[in-house]
Amino acid sequence: MIWNSPYLKQRRAGNQRGINEAELSAAVANSDNKAKAAIAWLLKKGFTPTQIADSFAISMGGSTFYRNRIKKYVKEGISQKDAEAKAWLDFQETTEVNQQSARPDMISQQQASPLGRLILAFQNTPMQYARIMNKATRDLVNGRGDYKTHISKIAYYGVVQSIIFGALQSALYASLGDDDEEDFDKKKERILNQMVDSWLTGIGVGGKAIGTVKNTLMEYFEQRDKGFNSDHAYTLLTILSFSPPIGSKLRKIYSSIQTEEFNRGVFSKRGFTLDNPIWSGIGNVIEGVTNIPLGRMSNLMLQLDNAMDSNHKWWQRVALLLGQNTWDLGIKDPDIEAVKDEVKEEKKEASKVKAKKKKEQKKKEKEEENKAVIEDNKKKSKKDGICSAISKGGKRCKTKVVEGKLFCTVHESTTKRSDGKEVQCRKRKSDNKRCKMKTTNKSGYCYYHD
Repeated sequence: MIWNSPYLKQRRAGNQRGINEAELSAAVANSDNKAKAAIAWLLKKGFTPTQIADSFAISMGGSTFYRNRIKKYVKEGISQKDAEAKAWLDFQETTEVNQQSARPDMISQQQASPLGRLILAFQNTPMQYARIMNKATRDLVNGRGDYKTHISKIAYYGVVQSIIFGALQSALYASLGDDDEEDFDKKKERILNQMVDSWLTGIGVGGKAIGTVKNTLMEYFEQRDKGFNSDHAYTLLTILSFSPPIGSKLRKIYSSIQTEEFNRGVFSKRGFTLDNPIWSGIGNVIEGVTNIPLGRMSNLMLQLDNAMDSNHKWWQRVALLLGQNTWDLGIKDPDIEAVKDEVKEEKKEASKVKAKKKKEQKKKEKEEENKAVIEDNKKKSKKDGICSAISKGGKRCKTKVVEGKLFCTVHESTTKRSDGKEVQCRKRKSDNKRCKMKTTNKSGYCYYHD
């Protein structure tokens, strides 16, 4: 009955849930300009899921209110027909007050101003909740009405509603009973912070400014504690979120940059699959620049891919189908993680090869540098009988050489085995035990005994 009422049909027919939607739709409606006509068509189609969800929430939540209000008026002696009509008016008024609305009497001067459109965008609901709490507080202080009703309004719209919404949005239930309490604590902090932000935003531009300063300082200290891993781009993004539209666009673009940074090598290996991070990277850039919701579409593709994966728990798959994000549920795509490990190993091996080549190159360069010094040392060796070679420390070897030689047994060049195989030294020491040194010399002796 409520779903098919003229009231909800009107809400679904237009974009009257917020001042941004209403003015945007009005600006392009009935235009002869083809571009504007195309935008009007896209707006109508794009807002359809929101319109359906809006009607669903109002009809489901309002049905109990409507029935109870009818019973109340019937008990007061009003006829059934009049009780239904009066209850319906109450239902409509209550809905407009605590749901998103573009009605002029439900919009503050700040919201309607040019600055408000930029700073208070998407804030209809918290501002309406703030007005409800403000009125309930003033009535409570001045002794007007029922104090229980006023207290319940303040508690519900100020605390309970925020906790319920935040808990569902962040999938707090997914962390219950989890061994890792850190994730649960982080989600609780996020919910409480969102609740405070909602209160501050309800005040208006001034409250939004205070909330932005608070969040910026929190982000700065969080990044500072990360040390070398800190990324103060997030601190700057938090400052810019003072304007939700601008902050949202920049966050999407930076998110795309981070996706490319942390998934190098994964893009090409995953190929044309739903969970390839490249779709998120491309989608977020396009969405940030043009508002075409490709970033959201790529996220839905990822959710669908994981929802079809039987490796996940049944409730996680259901939550994904209902629109919950993978990161809030603590889900990591096993295919992507396997590719990341593979890429990591390849990078590790490539790094070893690179380090080996660099070491060999450095050794050759050092040998070239030492050639002139060794030639000079050879002249000295003929006089002092000291080895002409340069030790690893970069100084001349101090070992005495055999008469007629220029190098000690350690630095003297020898003929190597053709197969390069290492064998145990052939030398028998004074105790008749064999030398344990390994050698590749053709003679079979190590550099001490050759």
